[in-house]
Amino acid sequence: MRIVAVQTGLNPKSVLGGTITDREFLTRLADRGAEVHVVAEAGEPVVEHRNFVVHHWRRRIRKRVPYVGNVDVAIDLRRLLRRIGPVDWVRFNSPYSVGMGTVASANGHRIWGSYLHIENFPTWRVIDRILPRYCDLITCLSADTRRDLVARCPRADHAGTIVVPMGIDTRRFETVQRSRADVRAALGIGPDDVVILFVGVLIPRKGIADLVAAWRMLGARPGGRLLMIAKPSAPQETQMVRELAQDDARVTHLEGVPYEQIPEYFRASDVFFFPSHLEGYGIVVGEAMASGLPVVTTRAQGIREVIADGETALTAEVGEVRTLAAHLDRLLGDPALRRRLGDAGRRRIATCFAWDAIMDRLVHALEHPPATRPR
Repeated sequence: MRIVAVQTGLNPKSVLGGTITDREFLTRLADRGAEVHVVAEAGEPVVEHRNFVVHHWRRRIRKRVPYVGNVDVAIDLRRLLRRIGPVDWVRFNSPYSVGMGTVASANGHRIWGSYLHIENFPTWRVIDRILPRYCDLITCLSADTRRDLVARCPRADHAGTIVVPMGIDTRRFETVQRSRADVRAALGIGPDDVVILFVGVLIPRKGIADLVAAWRMLGARPGGRLLMIAKPSAPQETQMVRELAQDDARVTHLEGVPYEQIPEYFRASDVFFFPSHLEGYGIVVGEAMASGLPVVTTRAQGIREVIADGETALTAEVGEVRTLAAHLDRLLGDPALRRRLGDAGRRRIATCFAWDAIMDRLVHALEHPPATRPR
């Protein structure tokens, strides 16, 4: 099988959910023998694999002009397809950044669109109404995403629009280089402190304002520590977290941790806190569960399909800060509940999100696509 994967990037060290998703799916397809031609923006590092062939598309117009990357992709992708000959699939990783350029240049090849989640910006709504009509296969990370996509583009409601969630490799969290004690000591965290961990990007959608408000609502709770592994992004959220860390000695903010080291910090923590407003899947929540951490989160789209409410996680509706703070307070004082939720989370990931079964389904969809594209 030959696949051309049109990417905004495929950085091996990125901790962004979208990049992790693409990296995992494409490398696992390559592991199964697929020849993957990765087409990434010039200058972007690409994860290495023996079955990856790396190409680049070049920006001709300034990056800050919205959506112009589609024009650049259209030019370079068309040239690439002429040069390498027939392929089985042309896949785009972002309908908004490179999707339109991919469709414009696919030149009769079957198109595979990847949808993490649906956003509500005006231009993106227009793209979502148009683009799925030209896709032979659409993979959605969650049933929520599929439902939202079909609501926006009813023609996408066909057998070729399927839900393929992320798998979680539990082995990654079972073997870590540094011990729990060593990581905590390096951070100045005592052996009896209860560490609440957040991992994500500092943007509004991640519920950063809710996180800060919930932590402050807890007050001077004895033994509680907040560890944030959070890449600065949106100015307001970035400033909010920096001020929190400056004002409260119990808060530690790490702006950059290599992806391969993240499991060490899961191991060193006691509770995972993720008050997000919207996710395509909530990869990091699944990773926390695979690490045996109890989760405090919201019933947001993309997350609610990963957790089992009350069994692996304590949840609140999006924006319910008081409920989130109450859940944190409860877990800080109840080690038995932390163990029960954490053990149940580990079992759920191993049972429901094993990579082999997920990849079997995806490969079957790629090898047996619908005979005709719905119009």
